Amino acid sequence: MSNDQTRKFKHKKSRTTLTKAEIADRHLSNFELYLRKGDFGKSFSSLSSALSTLPSLKELYYSSFLEVFEPWSTAVEEDQGFQEAVKLYEVALKHYPDSPDVNYLLAKILYSIYAKRSGAKVVYGCETDKFMYEIGNDILKSNAAAEGMKIFNLHSHNLTIPKDIPKRVSLVVSETLDAGLLGEHILSTLQHAWAHLLLPPPPSVQSEPFTHKTSHSKVDLEQENPPKDSAVEGQTRYGKVIPSGAEVFVALISSKYIANCVKLDNPELIKYFKNKNVLLKLDEPYMSEKLNNIPGGFKMLSEWTPVTKVDFNSPTSIDMHLNGLVNKTLELLCTSEGTVDALALAFKLNLDDTYAINTFPESCAAAWENALYLVSNTKSLKVNDTVKVDFSCCGGIINLCVKADTASGQNMKDNLFLPASSMNFLTRKNFLSNFLIGAKEAAMKMKNLSKTPHSYVICDITPFPIAGLFVKSMFPSAKLYVEEESVLEALREIGISSKLTEDLEEEVNLLFLWPITKEGTLQDGIIKKILMYRLMMAEDGIVFPQKLDLVVDAISSPDLVSMTQVDDSNTCGVKVAEVFNIAKTTHQVDVHLDSLPHTSIIPQPLPVLQLSLTTGNVEALQKLCEQTDDDELLILGGDIVTVLATATAIQSSVLHALSYWFILSGDKNSQFSFCTRDPDSPCKQSLLVPHHFARVSKDVPVDIKVIWRDGIFSTMIHTKAADT
Repeated sequence: MSNDQTRKFKHKKSRTTLTKAEIADRHLSNFELYLRKGDFGKSFSSLSSALSTLPSLKELYYSSFLEVFEPWSTAVEEDQGFQEAVKLYEVALKHYPDSPDVNYLLAKILYSIYAKRSGAKVVYGCETDKFMYEIGNDILKSNAAAEGMKIFNLHSHNLTIPKDIPKRVSLVVSETLDAGLLGEHILSTLQHAWAHLLLPPPPSVQSEPFTHKTSHSKVDLEQENPPKDSAVEGQTRYGKVIPSGAEVFVALISSKYIANCVKLDNPELIKYFKNKNVLLKLDEPYMSEKLNNIPGGFKMLSEWTPVTKVDFNSPTSIDMHLNGLVNKTLELLCTSEGTVDALALAFKLNLDDTYAINTFPESCAAAWENALYLVSNTKSLKVNDTVKVDFSCCGGIINLCVKADTASGQNMKDNLFLPASSMNFLTRKNFLSNFLIGAKEAAMKMKNLSKTPHSYVICDITPFPIAGLFVKSMFPSAKLYVEEESVLEALREIGISSKLTEDLEEEVNLLFLWPITKEGTLQDGIIKKILMYRLMMAEDGIVFPQKLDLVVDAISSPDLVSMTQVDDSNTCGVKVAEVFNIAKTTHQVDVHLDSLPHTSIIPQPLPVLQLSLTTGNVEALQKLCEQTDDDELLILGGDIVTVLATATAIQSSVLHALSYWFILSGDKNSQFSFCTRDPDSPCKQSLLVPHHFARVSKDVPVDIKVIWRDGIFSTMIHTKAADT
């Protein structure tokens, strides 16, 4: 053996004789070295290796582990995606399987992923999409589905599969509607099924269009003896899709709520947009709403008019709707006077010639929303007026629009399209007037700043910087920064110079912010954002609004039960409630309280906490309590504020939810004060619905405990009669 080989052998042998403590010590030295350099990835890896080598170190290094794990897992999730971050959590949970901090961070990232995908904002607890509960409790749909299974049994029992196509299936049962529209890709899926999976239909069915009747009169879903289907008499030799087809209907509707979503019609603001026609920009050709639940309701201006029919058992019908061969112009007759704000879409989904489900808002309790095609060039209609509507369907996507009047059509260059978040912010007249009062107050204060006007920096991170534009009109040389690229592009279109806040390198003199989502929750990470801007503010900088109060009410509303729990009595004997209701956590529901039938069970709503939008500090507005081990809020740093508010029940009832909203205000001399519970608010209100509903007796105290940490809060309700 050569000298070099001998040295390598001795070195290898000496390494294998190191004790676990010595190996762990080397990893810990590397951990401290990388931590000093700010390399969280290598420091995490080194510390993890040390803990694997010597598990007895886990308790001693718990805080150090969290110190590097949180920033590193966040960085990995942002740069490499959710799947890579999960691998780190597997390592962390292997070391600390019972750690509330690691579990809290994991829950936080899961909630964040869910919120991004569903559009929902999670404040605390596990949320299941309320649509799933509504579907489960939709008696109309469930009964129709049961009849569909009867048809399935009749068909499949009489089916003979030809020997030459042994691998093809005989029947497809499809979910076909989504938010009032044909479900995504359903027609292309059926096209593929007929081409490759289903037993082909007879030539007569392949070539004939869908011929079901178009009436949408009420269908008796409780009929016990469905008529014989010619498709199941004798021995059939073709596949069948259930539901068998869908009929599409359209109607003209008027609604102040919808009008506010369509077009900016506020003379006070038009000057900022250089007299352009400000319209809503949609990612899809429609928006969707459950018409029965919109604030202020809606008015039908026409009857439901049939548009088209899709036969799911006819490849020809499917191909025609996929390839744009059913386009047409309709004439809708006005039956009631009013202003048309949207074209509403509804479906009748046929299981066969007898059984059907429909999405007509005036006649059914289906969980689906209605698609609304907005009418920007609104006009008043009288009875017997007609409106021409262009209909098209290509790729399975339905599009409807009022036929353009070329004589009065506007030049597209005169239109400015804004995203829904901006339009929702700008079309609330009372709210905007109030907000501009604050902008005027802020502008007056800026005149007293030590800097010269040309060096003023205005940051407006609201959905649209109307307050910032007002102040800039008083100080034209001031620099304006916004947060969203879409807003920046809109400002460029109207010739206003601005930059993105991510490029901000100067001290900020004036900051406008709006910390609340359209669902009525606090924005994710709002405390971190407040603290970040605090570091960027000039010494005499101004923040507006300055304060935010959290207000809580205890309400009773039986309608909430179907949004958060499934009842087996509504599911045709299929026992799914135990599975759907397994998550014993608080549900987050966002609604327009004015459109939700409910009663308050306490004398008045209770202000609970006040958040400073200048410093991020929180002040209790009710009795301040100490944190206890029973409080259901997992913690990783940050101050906790626990508040107990008590009120006496004014009626005997069932407590179904805690509703909450916010009051925003300026400083003590400001006239600005706005409540997000206001009917003109750009936000909905949020409800925390407990898993178990408490019965409350009149004159019995109701205790509402709120635990806050860095913008995340939980609630617990206690009564003498029962607990949630």
